[in-house]
Amino acid sequence: MEPFKLMDTPFLVFQKIMKLMELIEVFEMSQTSKRMFARIKYSRRRIQPIFLFKRIENGRTIRAVEENDVTSEFAIHLTLENVERDVLRHEKNEKSMTCYLHNELTEEDIDSQLVNLFNYLSDLFNNKTIVVWLRPSHIATSSFLFSNLQFDSCQLITVLAKSDILSNDGVSRILEILKPTIGIALKCQIEEGFGPRNILKLPRLYTVKARWLTFDDLLNMECETAFLRYHSFTEEDVKKFINHWLAGSNPKLMHLRLNGFRLEPNWEHILEGIEYRAWDEKTKKRPRNFKDQYIYRTEEIDCKNGLDFERKSDGMIGTVMQKDNWIGFFVWQDIQF
Repeated sequence: MEPFKLMDTPFLVFQKIMKLMELIEVFEMSQTSKRMFARIKYSRRRIQPIFLFKRIENGRTIRAVEENDVTSEFAIHLTLENVERDVLRHEKNEKSMTCYLHNELTEEDIDSQLVNLFNYLSDLFNNKTIVVWLRPSHIATSSFLFSNLQFDSCQLITVLAKSDILSNDGVSRILEILKPTIGIALKCQIEEGFGPRNILKLPRLYTVKARWLTFDDLLNMECETAFLRYHSFTEEDVKKFINHWLAGSNPKLMHLRLNGFRLEPNWEHILEGIEYRAWDEKTKKRPRNFKDQYIYRTEEIDCKNGLDFERKSDGMIGTVMQKDNWIGFFVWQDIQF
């Protein structure tokens, strides 16, 4: 194996990484064999959207998983380390490979390797769909990455950090460049005055800092699924929201989760004036479990203790329940009393 050198061009480094990948059975390929590349490229093996992780200061990860086999996950980690100038240390196992790059490489140098890996794998598996995880501080410094990824669509963006602060400009930038089709998850601190309302038009929203959301935002959002933590909503807001939904608001909503309700709510007050009933297994008006479909998995939520009510305009069933420390509101699409 030829050593990695600090002066290698991104393409040469990538070639050497791909040489290492010859040893990984999951890819079953040879870098020097165009015939083998073509056989894999046109074999009917399909993978899920390719994960791109840029969430630590000195590293990148790319991960591929076959559609119907979560155990097939394989990841390549690019990590800066104080190694010798002319050698790249690497470690591998059956599910991942870590390549330690010299720590004098710039952020753009590392991003270039991630770009080459993605472009190669996306071509190999005929999949140019991505899911991106990154830190708020990486948004402004990722011009090379964003400009050179040859992707067709981005399904989900996750912004994750303990100390970084996400700005309105940061959100606007990644939405404009990546254009997520499914949703965005904001698992980080946000700046004072945060409030990019365009994220309320995405099918899925997760935010751990939701105090910027108003009750009008809640009524006007077009989300199908919204998980809100550290918000300012009260039991009285839950009551008003249910009544607005019964009157026709939030037609796309399927699952709203409001964290922060550790005590059992006063359901008699919340559902005052509403005809409701407990779930009855014998009548089979709705299933016991609500299935929330994520990109890579399905979560089943036991709604045995939920309280059901009907929207008169279309017969749609709504369910409200409290579990752990959250209140959940569920809409059973295409199921009527």
